[in-house]
Amino acid sequence: AVRALRRVRELEAGAGITDPARGRWQGDLAEALVRTGEPAEALDVIEVTRAHALRLGRGSVLAVLDRAEALVRAARGEHRAAVTRLTSARERLAALGYGLEEARAAFALAELSGDRAGRAPRAASYDEAARLFRSCRALPWLRRVEAALAAPEAGPQPARAPHPEALAGLASMERQVAALVMEGATNREIAGRLFVSVKTVEATLTRVYRKLGIRSRVDIVRLAAGPRSE
Repeated sequence: AVRALRRVRELEAGAGITDPARGRWQGDLAEALVRTGEPAEALDVIEVTRAHALRLGRGSVLAVLDRAEALVRAARGEHRAAVTRLTSARERLAALGYGLEEARAAFALAELSGDRAGRAPRAASYDEAARLFRSCRALPWLRRVEAALAAPEAGPQPARAPHPEALAGLASMERQVAALVMEGATNREIAGRLFVSVKTVEATLTRVYRKLGIRSRVDIVRLAAGPRSE
């Protein structure tokens, strides 16, 4: 998705298109960049697009950008700011009649609630997102809701948590991959759990190794186990 949407960006720039309401791809690119561990580039996309949307009065685009920025903030650990921005974005999208975009904001809120609690998300937190996706007949998104609910039951819960200081510098995607590595999941299993490609998992692990100063997935487990072993 990132590769394809970057190409769309290049094509629109080459054609001199500056109205973000023409293609409405900017929010998707930003969110995909967050998923692949590139929040800085995501924020750049958001800021550039927001300037054009403000100039042209594109309210729906601005709401989608706020949803994307909330994910950037969540990746940085700013959960309260992320929830506030997501809630506002959802309300505005609902008022504008953008049902699918509203549903995506509701889904992001449910995901954030689960992450913040530090445990498997409650089914009730996804009910509203599921209802909205059904009203839009957005079956792929409904499958994502179902997968999010089923994931905690698909395998054992992590026995050990990363040392907070060791993983503080990791992006949200990197922390998720590291946590699944500690469960003993393979790269293919991690890709299935996070809805990304195996190559994305491999690239994310490479960044984790570099940031933590380690060389293998075994070192991730040792790093997490270290304080408890002592």
